[in-house]
Amino acid sequence: MEKKRRITRENAKNLARKTGSGAKRLAVKTGSGAKRAASDRGRKVKQKMDDYNERMLAVEWTSKKMLHDYFRFNVVGVFNQLFTLTLYASFYWANLWPEHRAVAAWVLAVFIGQIEAHYMHYRFTFKSASDYWTSFKRTMTIYTTILIFSTTSEHILIERMLIYHWYAFGINTVLFGYVNFAFLRWLAFPPEQDRFLLNNMEEE
Repeated sequence: MEKKRRITRENAKNLARKTGSGAKRLAVKTGSGAKRAASDRGRKVKQKMDDYNERMLAVEWTSKKMLHDYFRFNVVGVFNQLFTLTLYASFYWANLWPEHRAVAAWVLAVFIGQIEAHYMHYRFTFKSASDYWTSFKRTMTIYTTILIFSTTSEHILIERMLIYHWYAFGINTVLFGYVNFAFLRWLAFPPEQDRFLLNNMEEE
């Protein structure tokens, strides 16, 4: 019977660095012509995908495990959304910027909600053993990027398409939900640093 490939504590960090935010950027060679540059980029993308596949195999991140993680992410996310929703309603009622009332309420509520969400995902969703502040910085980078895109979407939905602001809130939440999960799982909370996985290694 073929023995399953298991991740060890020694190579856990190395696997995460290959494809995580700590991965070294490969310099693009110049002067070799457009075709060679395109070919190099293609090889790098393929190598990146191979590295991700290696990580998934090592931590046994199957579709079942992904659904389990995503389910837990959404359960914790319900609490996070209620927290953000309360902030949004409060800021909308306060009417901090009359010319852009809903957009201003969205930005403030989401920004504060992101700090709370990071703690909840670190502690309960992914139960991570990675350095708290490192994961916080990576999380905020992901959240800030998503906040920029979602704020643009919020502006278009409400002020251009004239969609009711609560409907726009719901659309944005669903639209960026899984993207948020995927980036958090593999960049901010690497599966190699899950407490459950590391504890299993110690027992073995």
